[in-house]
Amino acid sequence: MAICWYCEKEIEEFAYKIARHPCDLECADREIERSRGILARLLAEVDSFVGFGLGFEIPEFFWYIFVENEETGLALKDEFSSAQMGFSIYPLVTNIPKISTPDPIKAIPENVVLGGVSIGHLNSKTAGTIGGILTMGDRKYVVSTSQILAPDGANLGDLIVQPSVIDSPQRGYALAKLSVISRLAPGSVNDLDAALGTLNTVVPSTPRIKYLGRPSGVVDPRIGMNVRKTGRTSGFTEGRVLCIDAKVKLIRDNHLLFIQDQFIAMSEDSIFAESGDEGSFLLDNNNALVGMIQIVFHGMAICARGTVLLERFGFQEPDCFEPGEEGL
Repeated sequence: MAICWYCEKEIEEFAYKIARHPCDLECADREIERSRGILARLLAEVDSFVGFGLGFEIPEFFWYIFVENEETGLALKDEFSSAQMGFSIYPLVTNIPKISTPDPIKAIPENVVLGGVSIGHLNSKTAGTIGGILTMGDRKYVVSTSQILAPDGANLGDLIVQPSVIDSPQRGYALAKLSVISRLAPGSVNDLDAALGTLNTVVPSTPRIKYLGRPSGVVDPRIGMNVRKTGRTSGFTEGRVLCIDAKVKLIRDNHLLFIQDQFIAMSEDSIFAESGDEGSFLLDNNNALVGMIQIVFHGMAICARGTVLLERFGFQEPDCFEPGEEGL
């Protein structure tokens, strides 16, 4: 029987490891929380430190750190050692993700509006992906990120179009009005970039997501979990959750923002997501909603948790995924 390296008690169940030292789950959770605080402090202090996320490869916990160059990674390892953080560190070199407008793609309006297709704000000419159609009472809402449905300068009541204007300049149609916004802001605790548009009652819709089907519920992400999505740009892709407890710097409209309580998804040998896939819902193998893409970088996706999305806007699962009268 293993002995916990931290509390020196016998480990009766599964022995986790941190830097190759055995520990029980309670001690692991405590050390993860302590190290997260160290990482968050350094993220605010070091300009070229981009972000971090918790990884797990049975039986060991470790941290991924995203840095702009290898020198920063080496310097941070020294900082972690001085702070006695005690975790294995895996640096990945990347620039700070930037929110930008994707290149146009040709698209036509869907006969029945569903998740996984192009959407945008009428006047600002944004372009992204409908995550899905959610129901609350007798109203239906189209869901995507605020950068797509509610860019700076947008007002409640603005028209939302499908496809986006840049994807279909002459053929898009207004399907919803902007009604609720959860926008990222400098100096705030940001865990969700999302907005809702109230669907026009005459617009036929379905809770299905293109190539995926209807969400069955909602679950929290787990490291290594298989996930799937359909996006406006890259279409249907499969991948897995690389890390959770992620906090990352973003650049939006020349403002530096921090987004936290995220998870990062990727494909092993291909691109999981591209610019324009923001807003896509991620489902697990049982079609439960895991999260929504906030921003993409290097083929990976930074995602908000599905539980946060539903709770923030007051949706109740599984009722919010129920089909409408058309029975689709």
